[in-house]
Amino acid sequence: MNRFIQYLFILAACFALFMPFDAAAADRSQFVVVLDAGHGGGDTGTSHRKLKKDEKVIALDVVKRVGRLIENKYPDVKVVYTRKKDTYPSLPERTRIAKEAQGDLFVSIHVNAAPTSAARGVETYIFGVTGLKGKSADEQKRIRERMENEIENLDISGRYVDFDRDMDLETKILCQAQREKNNIHSEEVAKYVHNSIISGLKRTSYKNSVIDRGVKEKNIFVLCYSPMPAILVELGYMSNPAEERFLNTEEAMVAYSKAIFAGIEKYKAAWAKRKLGDKAPADETPVAEEKPVAEEKPERQEPADKPAAKASDVFYRIQFLSSDRLLKKGNRDLKGLWPVSHYRDGKVYRYTYGEAKSSRELNADLKRIKKLFSDAFIIKTDADGNRIR
Repeated sequence: MNRFIQYLFILAACFALFMPFDAAAADRSQFVVVLDAGHGGGDTGTSHRKLKKDEKVIALDVVKRVGRLIENKYPDVKVVYTRKKDTYPSLPERTRIAKEAQGDLFVSIHVNAAPTSAARGVETYIFGVTGLKGKSADEQKRIRERMENEIENLDISGRYVDFDRDMDLETKILCQAQREKNNIHSEEVAKYVHNSIISGLKRTSYKNSVIDRGVKEKNIFVLCYSPMPAILVELGYMSNPAEERFLNTEEAMVAYSKAIFAGIEKYKAAWAKRKLGDKAPADETPVAEEKPVAEEKPERQEPADKPAAKASDVFYRIQFLSSDRLLKKGNRDLKGLWPVSHYRDGKVYRYTYGEAKSSRELNADLKRIKKLFSDAFIIKTDADGNRIR
């Protein structure tokens, strides 16, 4: 009997958890957007190389501009910021702000970096629908390793923010139930925003250098635990000198903010139509006709009969080491080389350094790395670092 009462209590508690968010969100007509400027405070994110602005500064600048554009054109829209100053909200704190705001959309802004100066381009992420549940122990281990290697999942001290350990039960239950539904709309808004950015950049002085890295899925903490459609935008690579120069210009800040605003505006219109019972997308072009989200499968080798990758999706990296275990920063086997990437080849980890659109761009790095690893060589990879054979 006691167990039965306990079971009923748990059911009632879960029901109560869902009601405040779902019922209120469904009944109100006000659109609520949560804007998240990545990093902040003592966490600079990607540090500047030759210019003055770190990632935290650029992200906040763009977020505040997007917020002003929304507030000026749509006074009825509620804009919530995870930070408006140079402060550091923890990753759980950012998702708490989003949850309490009962947002209809979560947009996180970041700037990218890579081991090589050749990497550049814009990419947009939604939460990867492949989680831990139902996976084998080996698959769960590989998924957790990918999470730990994702810089956006580190807190200000560099500690990995654990998806299970660091979130309260209420949020975990709420997000688990809504994630599948939200990811459909996350993909929708990701395409609106991403395509708008690419189009906007092609109208700037940087137009000849624009690289479209696409919409992708990834296990990112703030996307996992923000119980609403959520995207994370990587504006470009600060590690690329040309992209860093552009990111430090007023032209870039205006272009990015206007483009993100235009994407949000499209999604808001689609959201309003759905509220009225019309399921059609807001614009004339169906979302389904746009480029599909790339599925992230870094552990599997490419099958021999898979169609060749498009030239825009091909990258070059330096493979320098193989190991039967995952190596962390500072491991003596890496001989001080960092940052590095890896892909799985059966039961073996293949370690790579750098990323470029042509093998020629890696020649200088290859000569340097060969002094440490004489067998190092250049390989062709897809955008996720998996070798193309």
